Amino acid sequence: MRINPFSYAVLVLAVFLGVIWGFQAAGVWSVSGKLSNDGEAILPVASDVNTIKGWMTLEQISTVYNVPIAEILAQFELPADAAPATALKDLETDLFSVTGLREWLQSRSEPVAPVGATPDSTLQPTEPPVQLPPTSQATPVPAQVEPTAAPAATEHVAPARTITGKTTFQELLDWGLSEDAIRQIIGGELPALSTVIKDYLTGKGLEFSPIKTALQAEIDKIP
Repeated sequence: MRINPFSYAVLVLAVFLGVIWGFQAAGVWSVSGKLSNDGEAILPVASDVNTIKGWMTLEQISTVYNVPIAEILAQFELPADAAPATALKDLETDLFSVTGLREWLQSRSEPVAPVGATPDSTLQPTEPPVQLPPTSQATPVPAQVEPTAAPAATEHVAPARTITGKTTFQELLDWGLSEDAIRQIIGGELPALSTVIKDYLTGKGLEFSPIKTALQAEIDKIP
């Protein structure tokens, strides 16, 4: 029996694609990242953030550096529904880059010195005060100076009533902006008030920056 060449080609292609899809469904086949000669995924080194590459995935970074994916997305204001298998280079924005991710992960691993501590004070033990022998005459006691408290470290805080990538529709209402004004600017009905404005606009395919500017202008008019 002679097999039709066209039918044979279709059968081979179907078997080839079926094997790939089957391995993908079982989680064995991975199309993201790179593999070593042994077929193992190439991962960054936990002790060296400079080994992070743009083709590596969110899931690999989360696993190696023990940081939740949700925390990475929130830190750089990335879409909350980004897939774990997404490559870092595919997520780059004005707020996110591979270099910025390296610096942030490095800062998480560095120990924080106590406020007011000096480099020597954290390394050398404090010597006990020298006890002087008592004298027959009373010696004046120098006035004690109250130690001045070291200023606490400050954090960057956005000014009040300033719209950021984490502001919700409820906050706009709390600041005094009316629902009608919000509808006119976003061009539609309000979603759930707890929804983050940026996430809502991204889901609608709208740019966040111009709408943020229009909303902020209305907020600034409120006394």
